[in-house]
Amino acid sequence: MKQAHVVEGGTVVNTIVVRDDANPAGFGAVFAPEGVTIGWTFDGVNWSAPAKPTPSFEDLRKAKCASITASADALLSMGAPVAGEMHIALDDGSRADLTAMAATATAASAGATPWPEAYSRGWITIENIRIPLATPAQGLALAASVGTYYAAIVQHRRDLKDAVLTAEDEAALATIDVATGWPIAQAGGA
Repeated sequence: MKQAHVVEGGTVVNTIVVRDDANPAGFGAVFAPEGVTIGWTFDGVNWSAPAKPTPSFEDLRKAKCASITASADALLSMGAPVAGEMHIALDDGSRADLTAMAATATAASAGATPWPEAYSRGWITIENIRIPLATPAQGLALAASVGTYYAAIVQHRRDLKDAVLTAEDEAALATIDVATGWPIAQAGGA
């Protein structure tokens, strides 16, 4: 069985399946190259794909916002760089754990509670390596470094999206550079 295409007014309007030995012209159809579908044009010799519609300004906005989100998500998934080539996870649970550790470090720094052995043993990186946090100050430094990196990503994402949403035309939208301005991964923290 082969696929044939019904062409009306130079445009493919339907596809039909015919036996291999059938003459598609008897069915008001013609054989076409692979990939031809409804909407293609045929002038009797050449096949042409339909022209892609020009995206609307709103479509361009949505595409730019999707690109911004993808860039931020990629950075967030890599984690915050710390202590050389290591990274601290930035998912919601990891950030909540880091916040709890920072609260404990704050209390320990004030003398309200001892610095727990579990935190002294170290914070575990994405690479499954411990970063020792011998003192509450080291715990606070790690939390501050990771928090600053996370906030820089989130704020830059928001700034870019705000620019996209306030762009008045395609020219203004085209000037928004999604690739630059993200925080540079610099070791910090512990």
